[in-house]
Order: sequence, then structure tokens, then C-alpha cells
Amino acid sequence: MRRVLIIGGGQSGLQLALSLLAHGYDVTVMTVHDPDELHEGRAVSPQILFSERRRGEREYGLNLWDDDARPITGMRVSSSGEMPSFDWVGRLDAPAYSVDERVKMSAWLDLFEYKGGKVVIHGATSSDLDHLSRMFDLTIVAAGHSGLAEMFPVDTTRALARMAPVVTASAIVEEVADDPDPEMVGAELVPGLGHLVSLPTYSVNGPARLLYLTGAADAALADWPRRITPREHLDRMLRLMREYLPHRYETYRDAVLADDQAVTLDRANPLVREPMVRMPSGGIVMGMGDTTVVTSPAVLQDANNASKAAEIYLHEILEQGESPFDEEFVTRTFERYMAHARHFAGEIARLLHYTPPYALELCVACDRDQALADRVVNGFDDPLDLATWFTDEETTRAMINGELPARRSG
Repeated sequence: MRRVLIIGGGQSGLQLALSLLAHGYDVTVMTVHDPDELHEGRAVSPQILFSERRRGEREYGLNLWDDDARPITGMRVSSSGEMPSFDWVGRLDAPAYSVDERVKMSAWLDLFEYKGGKVVIHGATSSDLDHLSRMFDLTIVAAGHSGLAEMFPVDTTRALARMAPVVTASAIVEEVADDPDPEMVGAELVPGLGHLVSLPTYSVNGPARLLYLTGAADAALADWPRRITPREHLDRMLRLMREYLPHRYETYRDAVLADDQAVTLDRANPLVREPMVRMPSGGIVMGMGDTTVVTSPAVLQDANNASKAAEIYLHEILEQGESPFDEEFVTRTFERYMAHARHFAGEIARLLHYTPPYALELCVACDRDQALADRVVNGFDDPLDLATWFTDEETTRAMINGELPARRSG
């Protein structure tokens, strides 16, 4: 039985750990928080999983909240300020879901241990990994985009490594009675600020609404204090909404936090890291999830990338059989993953952030063309299809003019 160590207890790490258990692998998860601490702790990064990326959860019976979480049926995209005016809804072919990571990861960690997985509640250092990598057949770090992630060098050949750092302030609030789109993602482009995103989520006290503001680290979110109370955090978000989005502020002006830990602030530098570190002892450590690929929360891909990483790593581990998990294995696996992640980690991300004229023209055209609006929104579930046309100005203009090519098959 092959022995696998996974450092980290997030979407990619626990999804892979539970999937490997189902195939008879001896899996150990090392993480810093036990299930109770996860459930009762501070909120973590915003999460939404689109239907295609939920496949790995469904296949291994990990979609435990389908009867509780509100299905997300589409996305409303709108503009504000001096931008060209648009306000349209794209319908998803299949629903997406959002589950607070405190709920999901605490339950998954309990389930992992119940099914026979080994859990070690302890932090790990690079020197620990030097020793541990010799004790296991495969050692994977899936512990977020800071800390141990810094062991993995930034790959400056990847486009995303040249994008600006972003700040994201989020809050989970109780559902509001007059929410105009209770089953949709709301994404509003805000000049001078960035993006306001809202979506239904399932949190520690049940159904709720997730709000987050995300933008360049040198813009309106730049001076966000690090040490403020959760209520002060929400109040600061509301003040920015009142200043930049008064019509949205009216909806959420009386918002109440869903629990007393339901806020988070994240500072991230979108980048791609190299997927492997060779330790002084000669052992190999492999990176996964946002340890190696960090995207802006505005592109709604963090959890989707994590889930896809777990799916691809699982396939490659199973295919490897009894062969060693060597440098060739790491490189092949990561390149398979990047074939998916590179789109929202590169040109698509740049276009969504910097919205060149033709991208704005596309948004305006979606106001009058439902098929086009649906095609755009479903591209968040299928980045490969979106990449076949959105990254090329001529093809996008043809789409605007009604020449919609067939969707990518497979």
C-alpha cells in the first residue's frame, strides 16, 4: 500500500485525501486545526464550485450539502460609475453551489478520519518536510498561498506572475428579504474599487449571503486595517458600497453578520509557482492547489481550480501504479493541471481585470443577446470553451455580431 502525506486541510488536499482513501491508499493529512477549531474559527476565502468541478465531489460522495445549500442558477453582471451601461443575467446550464469552507472542511476532516485516514494536528516547517518526504512515497503541500508555499519558486515564465497583487474583503451575512437575485451570483464592475461579488452560500448557521469586495492592492482597498472587529470589518465594506455602489448599499445597509467570525481579509499576489521542491535529503515535495496557482477572487476560480487539481492529481497517482513519484511524474501532473488552470491564470484573468474596449462591448452586447450572456457565464464552468473565443478580439467581435461558434466538445 502506497503511503501519501498531504500537508493542508482545504478543498484540494482533503478532496484528494478522501478520494485516495477510497482506492486503498494509506493517507495522512497534516493540518493545523482540528474539525471543531475549523468550524468555530474565522471565515476563510470565498468559495463557489461550478457544476463540472463538482464532479469529483459527486463521484466520491463528498457533496454532502446538496439538499441544504441554495442552488446557484446564474450570474448577474452589471456596471457602475462612468463605465458603459449594462445589466444582464446569464443562465448556468447546471447549478453551482457555495458552501462555507468552515462547514465543508470540518465535516470532510471528520469523515476522513472516520474512514480510516490518519490526521496529525500540527504545523509543518521546511525542515520537517525534509524528514517527512523520506517517510512517504509521495508528499504534497496543499496549504494555501503563504507559509510553506514560499518554498516553491515563482515561475516567472507564466503570465499570471506579472499581475498586480489584490486585496479581498469578505463577509457572510444573513439573507436579506429584498435581495433581487437570491439564487444568483452578482458581479458588479466598479471603477476605482474593483469588483463587488455577492452569492448565496451555506454557512455554519445555515443559508446566508456571501459578499466580497476585491480590487488592486494599491487602490481603494489598500489601507484596510489588519486588526479590526468583525462588525467594524462589515461596516467598512458597507461604507465603500455606499460610496461606490449606493444602489447596492440600499440592499445591504442593515446587513447582519451570519456569525461572529464571518469575515475575512485576504491579500494575494496572483502567480504561478513551480510545482516541485527537492529537499536537501534528496526527497521530492510536490505543490498543489493555491500553493502553486493563485488567482484573483474576482474570477471565481479558487475552489474550482482546487477541485480540478485534486481530480487530476488523483488520476495521475492512480496511473502511476507502483512506479516512483519522481520529477517526471510531478512535471507531467502539473502540466495536465495547468492545461486547465492557465486560462483563468493568464489571458482571461487579465481581460476580466483590465476590461479592454472589446470586453466592455461584449458586456453591453449581452444585454440584448441571451444566448451570448449564457455562453459567457457558462465559461466560468468551462474555461476551455471561454478561451476558444474570449481571448481573441476578432473572434469576440464576431460573437458580438451574432456569430456564435459551437461550444467546445468534451
